[in-house]
Amino acid sequence: MAATDGAPRIDQEGAKFVILGHWLLIETLDVPPTWSVLAVDTAPRRWKSLARTVPTRLMPILTAAAASGERVERQLPKSRHAWSGHLACAIALTGPDDRVHAVQLWVGPGEPPAPPPVATHLLDARTRRTEVRSAGLGPAFDRKRSVWIGAESFEHVERFDDALDLAAIVARATPGSRWCGDICVRTPDGLRTLMMATRNSATDPYLWRGILADVTDSVAPQPKSFEAATVETLVSRNPGMYLAVVDTERVRVIRWVSTPVPGLDWSGGTDERTLPHPGDRERIIAARTAIRAGAPSWTLPNLRLADTTGGWITVDVEVSPLPHGPDGTGIPHFALARIDLREPATP
Repeated sequence: MAATDGAPRIDQEGAKFVILGHWLLIETLDVPPTWSVLAVDTAPRRWKSLARTVPTRLMPILTAAAASGERVERQLPKSRHAWSGHLACAIALTGPDDRVHAVQLWVGPGEPPAPPPVATHLLDARTRRTEVRSAGLGPAFDRKRSVWIGAESFEHVERFDDALDLAAIVARATPGSRWCGDICVRTPDGLRTLMMATRNSATDPYLWRGILADVTDSVAPQPKSFEAATVETLVSRNPGMYLAVVDTERVRVIRWVSTPVPGLDWSGGTDERTLPHPGDRERIIAARTAIRAGAPSWTLPNLRLADTTGGWITVDVEVSPLPHGPDGTGIPHFALARIDLREPATP
């Protein structure tokens, strides 16, 4: 059908459509029957039906790119369709596991423009290790590293309202799960909006393949929420106070709300089971049990946590459950830990 100026041109083939002159981002994170369209250029189309978007006659080009991991170009034959005689181009995006996580597909006259920026990533929910192939997002996303573990993943995040929703889905690891949402991140060029889409599989539900697409041109970056800005002000006015979100299942730091406690040995490959002093672990387990049983808060005075020099930092901790889910009831998956540094004892 005809398109107005600047609007995508759509060719109908039965119940199927192909958008001409625009890049389609097609996720291939699991088996072919689950593949879907995530974006048209930079406009999100979360989990849109692939069968209703790409005609059957063009599918071999998509599957060839997904199978080979290479760029595939085909000159389409003359036909009665709007894409008659056009060029079809499919670019495979390979993830850190060397599997194709997505394919960018373009059909149109002449040569295609540069595809929108997209990166791939891989998360192992058991180790909380995230690896990102960021080259596709451009130099502003070159962090001089490719691996983040646990709460390190939030290092450059400005706003991520659905972070706990994602954390809960990943932790449950129900086979065949998926998640898609927006993250506002800091770069040397300013704030950018990334659309993150991730899936696990029935064969390994703890392994999450994903993509990160820069959709800033369609979705304006969102600055910190009023609540987050208020918390930031509170922390800045209370030196020695730090805030972290922890999961109540394994008592691990999910995200630092404030800056991390200075000198705390929490990052990188540190085994978080070694973070608390052995003599304090029973108190931590008691706090976890109480919070999961419905206690409104729990205090842990004089808690000793490992520092980066091999010694111990003494803190007072107050833990409060965070509501999560549609009605905020049930066993809390997460808790907010307020951590206050104790003044060193005078000799």
